Amino acid sequence: MITAELEGNQIALDGFDTILDIVNDRQKVKREVIHPAAKIVKKVMIGLAPLLTTATSFDVYRTPKASGSMRAPNGMGKIYVSIKPGQLKKSIKAFTTRRSSKSGAMYIGPKYKSGVWKKPEKGGWYMHMVQFGTEFVKPQPFVKPALLATKKGISNMMEKNYKKVLSQAVSKTNGVFELK
Repeated sequence: MITAELEGNQIALDGFDTILDIVNDRQKVKREVIHPAAKIVKKVMIGLAPLLTTATSFDVYRTPKASGSMRAPNGMGKIYVSIKPGQLKKSIKAFTTRRSSKSGAMYIGPKYKSGVWKKPEKGGWYMHMVQFGTEFVKPQPFVKPALLATKKGISNMMEKNYKKVLSQAVSKTNGVFELK
């Protein structure tokens, strides 16, 4: 029986552990790779978001019903909220949620579920109506065009930043590994 033992086995394993710890640090990757790219996409998305130019505001109505089985009477609507021009642009942010933080992801789009953005006169809760249109409003897509416009540059930027994180991890292995 022939047995062999690899010299430096523990040194190599420690080096791999160091690299994996740094590369799998979701907060570091989010901070140094994803967030800089998200800022650029957000800026382009804000630039492409449509602006209300036909009126000083857009009124959203809610009509109370007399009972659950009846239709709401015509002409009895009450103004729920007045949407000002530029409200959608102001609500576009790059943000994370509790669940996306665990996976190391980041969202880019209008905020409307938390903080001051929860108020209907502040948030971008109507983004889907603008993006995809309604029965009375034609669609004005701005999310997908922003993603397509930044796709090439963002992917190159993220690749470069991730390589920088990887090279920092390799440099902490005390010369056990080299990155070429």
